[in-house]
Amino acid sequence: MKNLFAKYFNSTLRPDEFQKITKFIGNKENENAVFKEIKPFWEKSLQKNTDLIEPNKLLFQNINKVIRVEERNLFQRKIRLYSWGLRIAAILVLGLITSTVFFSLEGVKNRAKLNENIQTVSSPYGARTNITLPDGSIVWLNSGTTLSFPSGFGKIRPVKLVGEAYFKVAKSNQPFIVSTQYGEVEVKGTSFNVKAFSDDNSFVVTLEEGIVSLKGYYTEDEVTLSPGQQAEQTTKGFSVADVEPKFYTSWKEGKLIFSKEPFPSLIKKLERWYNVKIEYNDPKLDQIWYTGTIEMESISEVMEMISKASPVSYSFNNKTRVFTIKPK
Repeated sequence: MKNLFAKYFNSTLRPDEFQKITKFIGNKENENAVFKEIKPFWEKSLQKNTDLIEPNKLLFQNINKVIRVEERNLFQRKIRLYSWGLRIAAILVLGLITSTVFFSLEGVKNRAKLNENIQTVSSPYGARTNITLPDGSIVWLNSGTTLSFPSGFGKIRPVKLVGEAYFKVAKSNQPFIVSTQYGEVEVKGTSFNVKAFSDDNSFVVTLEEGIVSLKGYYTEDEVTLSPGQQAEQTTKGFSVADVEPKFYTSWKEGKLIFSKEPFPSLIKKLERWYNVKIEYNDPKLDQIWYTGTIEMESISEVMEMISKASPVSYSFNNKTRVFTIKPK
């Protein structure tokens, strides 16, 4: 197992070895063993990087790992990573985006001054992450999403979101506030989805259970949602509509459900979901829409389905690793 962890840390596992070690890591009974095996590699890598003096948020993004920190027994959070990526180049892709690294603050405190109050969890492109907050609330992070929150909540429960997340908030008299660059959502105990990607320039909230209040930063508009409603911020304020929540929350269960999904939106979701680049230049394709479900299919299988369901063809460049879609 020690040899497998060495290959795991360096992202050189074969697909069969990767399956074996992720099964081992996923077993809660092996937490101490995982920590014992990973710690030497982590400390060794820190010794080679003596320039890590100030806090460096990009460190975590560069190593594409999800961090689990136990801090003075204040709380414990569990992270489960689920990823569906390209089956080709499995060593390079899956070995990087589906991993869990355990390390102690003692091992890094002399290298970087970590903020003791704010915890940050990132879900890389091609992966989904599940965490439990200090108050017991559960959050699912979609691909390319970052969530920041204090190590302990007080009179309010604030979190900061960049990307998309589904929240199942523990009931409490203390308001739970989700802040994004576009606006904020306030609840006391409910289940809802928030989409606020920076590159999408959109703020969409879908309510499944309970009641939520939204406040926009740019339009200064406020709205309250009931279950089955969705609010999307526009230049004139929030636009509210009745929707089927499962179409907007199914990603946390490992599947994408589309109902007349516009082609541009479909491509954007696939790029995040599989951590790939998909290009097309013909504006006529913007008029195409799709209905269907993607669950365990590889990106190659999805591209095949798209080409059979509509008048398009695709190609894949092995050097640039980019998919290109063209009209037939």
